[in-house]
Amino acid sequence: MVSVAQLNRLYLKMPGTEAITLTTKRGVNNDTVETQSVSHAWMRDITRDDVARGLVTSASEGIVWNIPNLLLAGKEIETGDAITDSNSVVWTVISISCVRSQTHWRCICRREK
Repeated sequence: MVSVAQLNRLYLKMPGTEAITLTTKRGVNNDTVETQSVSHAWMRDITRDDVARGLVTSASEGIVWNIPNLLLAGKEIETGDAITDSNSVVWTVISISCVRSQTHWRCICRREK
């Protein structure tokens, strides 16, 4: 079985990753805004299950971002946070789960218009 430490090292060597910026909004009125650069994140297509659960209406309007927990330095991602990819496309997080032995976040996102 693969250990958490081995998974963390693997995420930093994965091909096809890109740098993103995570923008979090916290506080009573979402008035505390922080940005954090993440050096390695990767996109995946929305699954049919995600569409069936009503998270997005079609596979073309959403994407799944995977972000290693190790690179967040203890921060958590919440719905409503924004991910800006290397092409300056902004994605709003609409569903989150921490997966793979709590080693990375699976964020279902909708593209901002």
